[in-house]
Amino acid sequence: MMTSPREFDLLAFGDPVADIMLRADALPPVGGKTLGQSLGIWPGGTTANVACAAARLGLRSALFGRTGDDAYASLLRASLLGHAVDTRWLSSMAQTPSASAIAVLAPTGEKSIIYMPMPAAPVEAHGLAQALAQTRMMYAMPYDFDQFAGLCHQARQAGVRIAIDLEAAVAPDPGQMRRRAALADIVFFNEAGFLAGTGQPPTPDAMREVLALGPGEVVVTLGAEGAVAINHGGHARHVAFPATVRDTTGAGDSFNAAYLCARLAGQALPEALRFACAAASCTVAALGARGGLPDQQRVACVLQHGIRPKETSA
Repeated sequence: MMTSPREFDLLAFGDPVADIMLRADALPPVGGKTLGQSLGIWPGGTTANVACAAARLGLRSALFGRTGDDAYASLLRASLLGHAVDTRWLSSMAQTPSASAIAVLAPTGEKSIIYMPMPAAPVEAHGLAQALAQTRMMYAMPYDFDQFAGLCHQARQAGVRIAIDLEAAVAPDPGQMRRRAALADIVFFNEAGFLAGTGQPPTPDAMREVLALGPGEVVVTLGAEGAVAINHGGHARHVAFPATVRDTTGAGDSFNAAYLCARLAGQALPEALRFACAAASCTVAALGARGGLPDQQRVACVLQHGIRPKETSA
């Protein structure tokens, strides 16, 4: 991996989340009821998961975010520290609940999520400036566009590259997507997010339209079908690695972290996709967003017995 004089390779921006996990055969209808099973409370949150996954893969990782002062706060902080994520910029808000989510797992391992964020608050500018000055890349899930635009301005001034995840809940229409994608260097979508943000499936031509907005790379995960990526040098696709799916929670976060790890290490687009697909196959085989996060050795084992990357020209 290329060395850098900055202390961190990746700064994840966002609040960690307590995942209240349930299992049910089906979601209840409006006004109805269904039987379920409690699976416990697990540390999660998209950006926090990426920070943990990146650290497991050897990146120097930090998180800029908040917890409340409730019972979840110590769980969230302890998990970050347990994954070797630097928490010096993780603040605590008094008399405030931490972010939480209710995740309902279907028998297939697919999940449905209700997200309950922390209340909005101004970003602590001095701490953010310190954090950005010490990192190579920032990763965010930009729900609040105005906050994200300010964050990007500071990141650019600090010479920091910007990677974002655009789910349908973040950018539910083409206008919302375009404004966010135009500010980033690397844009990640899942298939539903790409369809919501563009009105099209992720064909090479549709992905080039997003690329034309300004980012240098566009990556779309396709679940069991693998993933596709495009940059100004070409287009690549990789199928998913075989896996026994227990829980898909955090699989996209693991994929994104692994892709960034590979790209920061100088790997080409096809190899980065292959590496990321291998990492995701480990994550879905365990319960919880972080229960199956792999290290480099585990990904190498998958790759050794896996599928070679498929590459197509632009």
